[in-house]
Amino acid sequence: MMRAVSRYAFASVLLLVACRPAPGTGAPLAIEVAPEDVDADVYVDGNYVGQVGSLTAAGAEPLVLAPGVHRLEVRKPGRFPVQRTIRVEGGPNREPVVVNAELLEDPR
Repeated sequence: MMRAVSRYAFASVLLLVACRPAPGTGAPLAIEVAPEDVDADVYVDGNYVGQVGSLTAAGAEPLVLAPGVHRLEVRKPGRFPVQRTIRVEGGPNREPVVVNAELLEDPR
């Protein structure tokens, strides 16, 4: 079961985002966001995969990033989006890829 763990002012949220990796390969993706940003939208390789909070809800199907290069984007209205390029190495039992998605307020 996944769980959220507070660390500093951020909620550490474990997201397992998928691109259909072969069994035993790929790596989970951990996104750290401030508690007020758990409703931010998450995109992997341009595809919407859900909101940060709903992807970690009880009963949510765990997802894993396949080996290779991926583009992660976290968006929320009124905030600047966070974009990261992630490289996932192949192999079994990969450590999570951790991304700190600090969504700064857009002053407009």
